Amino acid sequence: MSYSIAEKKLMKKDTLLKKIILSNTHMKQILIESNLYHSLINIIISQFISTQAAKSISEKMMKYFGTDIFNPHHFYSLTIDEIKNLGLSTNKSKSVTEVTKLFIDSNLEMVIPDMTEEQVDTLLLSIYGIGPWSVQMFKLFTLGYPDIFSAKDAALRKAMENLDMVPIDSPESFYEEYSQQWAPYRSIASRHLWASLH
Repeated sequence: MSYSIAEKKLMKKDTLLKKIILSNTHMKQILIESNLYHSLINIIISQFISTQAAKSISEKMMKYFGTDIFNPHHFYSLTIDEIKNLGLSTNKSKSVTEVTKLFIDSNLEMVIPDMTEEQVDTLLLSIYGIGPWSVQMFKLFTLGYPDIFSAKDAALRKAMENLDMVPIDSPESFYEEYSQQWAPYRSIASRHLWASLH
């Protein structure tokens, strides 16, 4: 089995992580989502719910619009109540409204790829309902940043507890501190941890 340079270095750094990398086998490079708006809307949908539930809601909404990819014009003329009726909470509907306006007014689809990480953080965290977890998921799955880890992700914490990396129900800072040894490859470490739960 041929492993990536990142996976080989992670296995040398952490014997506990090595077990799941060997079990998962080599993980291909992530396919970066080319449509930033579509990706961010799906991240908003997935906040605080299971991956399966988020996928179901997203698919129903895309079916309603008759599309495979969300674009700002789907939501631009909808009220918050109309977005809620598609299956989202009030807060998520507000987030979708604000993201939609920003993408149309500021052409973010073209602007974000040229931003620094700090600029991306500042921009996204200024949007209603977008917190650190959503930003980290966007940077990992959409922008392809190689060193992303989120101690706020319940599944990552569960996987680390299963491997006895961190005691159950520890403060988030414990998971963050443990993850430091995986830098600068924490994105691939995170993906192996998620895979270990399936």
